[in-house]
Formats: sequence, C-alpha cells, structure tokens
Amino acid sequence: MKFKRILVFLLALALIGSSCPLGVLAENQSLVIQSLDQVAELENDSSVDDQIIVIYKDQANIGNLSLTTKDIKGGETLTDQVDIIQVTDTANVDNMVTELSANPNVLVAEKNSYIQTSALPNDPELSSEWQFERIGADKTWNVVDNPQTVVVAVIDTGVNTEHPDLDGNLVTGYDFVNGTTDMVDLAGHGTMVSGCIAAVANNKMGIAGVAGTANIKVAPYRVGGLVDNDKNLDVGYICAALYAAAARPEVRVINMSFGGYLVSSALRTAIENAASAGKVLVAAAGNEGANADYSGELAVPASYNNVISVGATDNTNKVAYFSQHNSLVDLCAPGQKIYTTNHDGGYEAVSGTSFASPITAGACAVLIASDPTLDSTTVENKLEATALDFGTTGRDDYYGYGMIQLDAALATVTPTVPLTINSFTVDKPTDQSVGTLLTLDAVASGGTGDYRYGFYYDLNGNTTTIQDYSPASSASFTPLSPGIYTLSVEVIDESNNLVKKSIVNYVVKEVTASINYRTHVQNEGWQNVVADGTVSGTVGQSLRLEAIEINTDAPAYDLGVKYKTHVQNIGWQDYAINGALSGTSGQSLRLEAIKIELTGNDAKLFDVYYQVHAQNVGWMGWTKNGEPSGTAGFGYRLEGIRIQILPKGSQAPGSIENAYLEN
Repeated sequence: MKFKRILVFLLALALIGSSCPLGVLAENQSLVIQSLDQVAELENDSSVDDQIIVIYKDQANIGNLSLTTKDIKGGETLTDQVDIIQVTDTANVDNMVTELSANPNVLVAEKNSYIQTSALPNDPELSSEWQFERIGADKTWNVVDNPQTVVVAVIDTGVNTEHPDLDGNLVTGYDFVNGTTDMVDLAGHGTMVSGCIAAVANNKMGIAGVAGTANIKVAPYRVGGLVDNDKNLDVGYICAALYAAAARPEVRVINMSFGGYLVSSALRTAIENAASAGKVLVAAAGNEGANADYSGELAVPASYNNVISVGATDNTNKVAYFSQHNSLVDLCAPGQKIYTTNHDGGYEAVSGTSFASPITAGACAVLIASDPTLDSTTVENKLEATALDFGTTGRDDYYGYGMIQLDAALATVTPTVPLTINSFTVDKPTDQSVGTLLTLDAVASGGTGDYRYGFYYDLNGNTTTIQDYSPASSASFTPLSPGIYTLSVEVIDESNNLVKKSIVNYVVKEVTASINYRTHVQNEGWQNVVADGTVSGTVGQSLRLEAIEINTDAPAYDLGVKYKTHVQNIGWQDYAINGALSGTSGQSLRLEAIKIELTGNDAKLFDVYYQVHAQNVGWMGWTKNGEPSGTAGFGYRLEGIRIQILPKGSQAPGSIENAYLEN
C-alpha cells in the first residue's frame, strides 16, 4: 500500500513538472489537497509530535479542509471518518489544530499521541489457569452453543495468527500500522489478550479462553507495537479501529487493554460513536494503583461513559497491588499471574489490568452468545448484579461492584432463540408465465410473541407490496409483467425484531397466444383468415359484415374462445365457440355488435381485445373480455373488425373511448 501511495505522489509531481519547472513549483507554489494520495504516507518511524488526528463530520474528507502541500507533508486515511495528517512545520501543529477544530466539517482535531498497554513485566512463575475457576468459567465453558458468531474486537498490538491455540477462533481485523488485513504481533501484548478471550477450548492443547466452546471469535486491530514488548499504541489508529469495529454488526464487544491519563477529545468521540452503535466497551482500569503520581486518578478510556472499567484481582481474591482504584471502576477480574498465549507460539504467565479486561470482555461475549438480544447496558448490569462483593459492602473504588461471576450471570439469562425464517417457498417453480397465480408461504420461529409477515417483490428496481404486515404467513399474487423477480418476506416479532428472506432470480415469462378470424362480407363472401389485430372485413366500401368465425392458436395453453353477434332483425345470438359461425349466411342481414370471451383454464392469463368499424361512426374504441363492441338501436352495420390477445393486465392496443353506442 505504501509503495502505491508514494508512486501516486511522484506521478503527480511528474505531471505538474511537465508544465512548470519542479524547482519553481516547490519554492513558490502549492497544491490544494483533495486527497491524501497527493502527499507522502506516514512512515512507522515518523514522530507523533507533528501529527494531527482528524475525525470528520458526516461525509466530509480532507478535500473540505482547504489544506495545501505547504501545510502538510504526509498523511494517511485510516477510515472514512478518520485521517492522520503530518504538518510540514512542527512548530505550527497547535495553530493548525485550532484552525481545523473551527472547520465546520471537522468533528474533532487534536495532536496525535501514544497511549500504553496495561501490562506489567512478565512473572517468571507459571501457574495454571486459576482465573477460570475463580470467575465460574469452569462451569460455563461448554454450556453455550450459539449458531451465530459473536465477535470481540481486540484493539491492541495485533495477534499471532499462527498460534495453534488460537487457530479457528480469529476473524479478519485490520493492521493500521502496516495498512493491511494481514496480521502480525511484534510486541506480543495482543496475542496475550486474545488468548484470555478465545484460546481454543477442548482441543487437548495449552489453555482455554473464557469463551469456552461458545461460537466466539476475536477480530484483531493492530494499532501499535513496533518491536517486542513495545507498549506504545497510536491514538489516531485507536480511533480509526473504534470506528471500524463499530461499523461491523457482528462485533458485539470491544476490548481495550490500554490506558493513559491524557485528555483526548478524539478518543472520547470514537468511544461515543462505538457506544451509540450498541457495542459493549470494556477497558483496563490501569496499573498505576501503587504509583504515587497516579494512584486514584481516572485513566482513559476506562473512565469514559459507557465503558466498563475493570480492575485486577490476584489468586487470593484481593485487589492486585497495581490495580488502579477510583470512583469509576465498575468491576474486577483476575489479572495477576494469568496464564495465556504468547506471540512466540507458546504460553506464559502475565499480570496487569490488561488481562482482567479481556476476561471480562469474554464474559460479556458469552452472555450475548447465550442471548443475542441482550444490549450493552443489560450485559453490564447482569455482571454487576451477580459479582462477588469484596471490600466495602456495595460498590467501592477498588473492586467496583465486585469480581465477575460468569456462571451466576449466565444463570440470569433466559436464552432467547433468535427470530428466524425457517422456510420461505413459492408454490410453483421458476419459469412461470405472466398471469400465473403464485402463493408464497413462510414459516418463522424464535423471537418473542406473535409474528407479522410482510410479502413483497422487486422487479426492475421497483418494490411492490404483495401483502402488508399481518398475522397471515402466506400471500398470493399474480405477476402481470415478465422479468426476473426477487420475492421476499419480512417477519417482525413482538419485540420489533425483523428478519428477511428472499427467493432470487424467479423468472416470469411473457405469455404468447394468437387469435385467428375471418368474416363473411356482403357481395364478397368469406374473406381469408387473418390474425392478431389484422382487419377482417372492409373499410370505406359500405359493405356489411354478415358473419364471423374466431379461433385461438395457443398450443401451449388450455385456451379457447366464445363469441356472439347482434344481428339485424334478430338481436343477440347464442355464443358460438372455437371457429363456429356467428351471424347469418345468405340472409343479407348485417352484424351490428359483437362480444368475445376467452375460455379454458388458462383464460386467466390473457385479455382478448377487439375493435369494430361501424357505419357512420368509423373505428370505435377497443374493448375486452365479453364487453359489447358496436352499436344498438341505430341500424348501423359492422364493416370491419380487429382482434388481439394480450397478457393479462396489458394496456389496450389503442383508445377505449366509445367502444359501444346504444340508442
């Protein structure tokens, strides 16, 4: 990615140089920046001191900032809403932050900085996974069997994707350091954190994460950690990762095993966005509880609203000596001598609120896996209500509401089976003809209460309702246009959960049927058979029609025709069918009107239209399907006729005005 960006930058300079000497441009001119492709990309060793995090409002981007190539020398677009830009003059950073903050297209602009992971130096004493038993996870590891994956986003130093005890429990995240979905963990912290959540259980290998055998995966987001044990995480990258994770519906929990005591509007804004997206946010309370300079202070992001701040306990259930304590600690979990995966492919014991946080995040994921309808507030409330209360009775600044008890919290969850459409069918196979009655049936399960079903179809970019939401689980309709349909059903339960299922590429064919006819004309006799809208009879010769014979030509359909004529001095005759004569022959009696109808099982697929030419009137309007055409009470003769079969619901071949006149 970096090679491509640099190439674009050089190419832009080369094009400009073709019309202006490069030296003159560099000295006297600048370009207004429309895209960060116009400047160099940030290098891993570039200083954060001359970098600015920009979070945009709505659909704004770098092109809305009126910056030039004299103002900035590098930058990187991290997500649709987050950029990092590198100023040309480090001394100008503060002024540019002020200017950008006043820009109506900017939500937040601030100097970039580092924040540290919340891990302590490794303890050489390896221990068993005592934390499993201490929080009740030994009783829950194989209890939850959820079909829908719950994803925990781990914003950290990456993960060793080749670790055998994480194999199968990782999904794609993003490496913001290298700008790729290929993941590494050079520092090691992210692999340790991920193992606490999702190390594979019951695989006769190593350890197990809190998730146990539940369908819970980790999506790693790498935001720092350039070398082994590097604790520095880039705040700009963290903000981008928060926006990226918030946009993924399968991500339900976000773990943040880092913290600091900085003031960051950008980080707060990114946290608020993720909380608004309904994510459960969990963060390490901090490791400065015994540090005189920071003891009792509020670390971020743990102390932000809507973030579960987690302190650490040891294997005697006492708060760990290093665990930060303050008025916003919510819960505690094991965080000293925690045995977990490392980035070398093995295991080690580690300490820090960095590991109490993912144990809690994993517990949140287990609750959601048991009942996907749980929201973030309910998840936190269940953990707090069932926590073991240590220290001062009730909530206190060291233990929060107490140490999490996953088994007790899980016992309060009444699993809600997700609303599902088990089947959605149409009663006829694809490749039906226009006008065929189709019946759709849906069967739903799960969810809450009674269901309401809504049926509709999409054709040529237009959506048409078949049946609005109702308790009826089936609906019927007759397609009137040929094409490729998408048939859909939506089901809503009493909690307003909505699911949808579709049948795609359902083909409805154009129907084709012909109609043949001939007329007996005064002085001329029977004319030749004509078809499909051709005139039979005469026009302008004042010759009367005396009889007619009509027949359908539709071998693919069960389709016939019946018709009757109104004859001079006789009136309406009985219906004739399928080629029989209607009218008179040899009696010199004129036809004055006619009715035509289709018969057979497939008559419902078609309309038969007809139009007559009448004495003193001319061509009258088209009519259809058994309605009279012609005149009555005037003594006007019919002189010509046209007949046509069209698919059901088609427009008339012409005007329908004055199809029949009666005196």
